[in-house]
Amino acid sequence: MTNCQVVKEKLGRFLDGELTREELSMVRAHIEGCPGCQQDLKAFQALSASLDAVPVPPVPASAVDVIMARVQQQRTGLGSSWDIIKFWKPWPVAMRFAAAGTVAVACLVGLTLGSATFAGANRTRSEMAWVGLASGDPLTSAYLDAER
Repeated sequence: MTNCQVVKEKLGRFLDGELTREELSMVRAHIEGCPGCQQDLKAFQALSASLDAVPVPPVPASAVDVIMARVQQQRTGLGSSWDIIKFWKPWPVAMRFAAAGTVAVACLVGLTLGSATFAGANRTRSEMAWVGLASGDPLTSAYLDAER
């Protein structure tokens, strides 16, 4: 036997034809044997009929133009500039500090591991001189001149 609460949660989707085959057969089977859910279904049907009778006011053309302009901006990317201030603004202060701390720790770990594993970090002076001569790199030459 299906729980009435589960069926009541699905009644709106049942009326709109949005249930899967399994859900549809389960709801139909339950409604056939449950007078309480039959009354709830009739109430939903009456509500739906009364809402259908309410006239829908026309949407002003100016509103349509504004909405379509925004859609076009989002499509072309003109109105969707990613601003870090706008991104962080809705976050609580504690969450901002946690995110900033996480980024700082990740950068520190990356710098530490990167400098420890970088093959060029432990080159001797003669190796640096050879690299400077081979590449003609002004930075390497400046480093060697500063040590002399």
